[in-house]
Amino acid sequence: MTILRDLSVIWSLLHTLIIFLLFCKSRYSRKKTWILTLIFMIPLMLYNVLFFLRFGPNRTGQLILFNCTIPSLIFFYFLSKYRDGRFFFTFCLADTISIEVIDLTNIIDFYLPGDFYLTMFLLRLIAFPLLEWIALKWLSKPFKEMQESIKEGWTAFAAISMVFYLLFILTANYPTIITGRPQYLPAFFLLSALMPMIYWCIFFTLFRQQKIYQMRERENLLRLQSSMMESRIEEITRSQEQLAIERHDLRHRFQILSTMLTHDDIQGAQQYIASSDRALSGTQIKRWCLNPVLDAVFSSYFLTAQEQDIRIEAEIDIPKNIRFDAVALSTVFGNALENAIQAVVKLPKEQRVIHCRCIRHPQLMFRISNPYEGVIRFDSDHFPVSEKEGHGIGSRSIAAYCEKHGAFCDYKAEDGWFTMQLVQPE
Repeated sequence: MTILRDLSVIWSLLHTLIIFLLFCKSRYSRKKTWILTLIFMIPLMLYNVLFFLRFGPNRTGQLILFNCTIPSLIFFYFLSKYRDGRFFFTFCLADTISIEVIDLTNIIDFYLPGDFYLTMFLLRLIAFPLLEWIALKWLSKPFKEMQESIKEGWTAFAAISMVFYLLFILTANYPTIITGRPQYLPAFFLLSALMPMIYWCIFFTLFRQQKIYQMRERENLLRLQSSMMESRIEEITRSQEQLAIERHDLRHRFQILSTMLTHDDIQGAQQYIASSDRALSGTQIKRWCLNPVLDAVFSSYFLTAQEQDIRIEAEIDIPKNIRFDAVALSTVFGNALENAIQAVVKLPKEQRVIHCRCIRHPQLMFRISNPYEGVIRFDSDHFPVSEKEGHGIGSRSIAAYCEKHGAFCDYKAEDGWFTMQLVQPE
């Protein structure tokens, strides 16, 4: 009944690959990632299965580092978006988890009655999908987000995971397979218990770092919004001061007009009225919407755009009181406008334009579009991908808002125009 043993080996190799892909952030789209992975990994898996059938579990375990680990590490290194401690930690994490399952199920099967590998097959058949379900439900997405936001500290975590991986390999397979060295089983079980504890501490530390990062990001956002509001208040104050001066001078202007009309100087009166009208126009405050927080955001970014010779064509209908979190929503508008400005400012002046429209019925819908140059790539979730380190944070912030508030966001790049559209249901 070695067929069950052989099937369990194939099953384990396949699911080791799946566990890694659940945690790894690929630099390519989901489809391309899977195509490249299958092209490379299927021959490697077949080679390892044939090696196992030819030389047995003892020799396979001793050479797994060279037959499987190093080739797959090189391949996934070029496939991964991050080529630093984040990658090595993720790689060793997936392999260590899989090796622990493989070794423990092998030990349990060896010491239970029967010699048909049925226990091994059933345990692996259940264990790997269960681990993947746990990873997919609670760990995969937040872990990928942590890789995006946390840049430091991964080297130490990668070193810990590498030591654990090598320790499992050596303990389980050298000088012979662990089932042939029962005196080492207590130490192996302690190592098996220690590994999830260590990884739990690492994940807990990463989650805390993520929370601190989010708090700092929120603090920076509030500071930016406060600056925008202060700028808007200063603008209003200056306008009010100018208006007060114009009102003070209004009586004198009427007297001058009266004198001109008395002397039938119609042309002079018309020119004087036009001049006064221009002076009054300078006191006018452009309000983009009625909500003060969002109006400050639009005013700030539109002013920035205009200072860089970017034409703004905006139609915004947002009431003073909205049912949504205006502060959170301002991050969406701010990030979208900032991305648009960064794209348009690279273009010739005559092509610099941003179209912005927002309506509140039948539901809140926001759309911003701008011309662009070059090629825009999208990730597996159809969010735009930035090739530059530190860029692309705005799109991730918008994605986080959509997930938290039940909004829908769509991106398109067609005919030289990039469009972002967000729909916020009531």
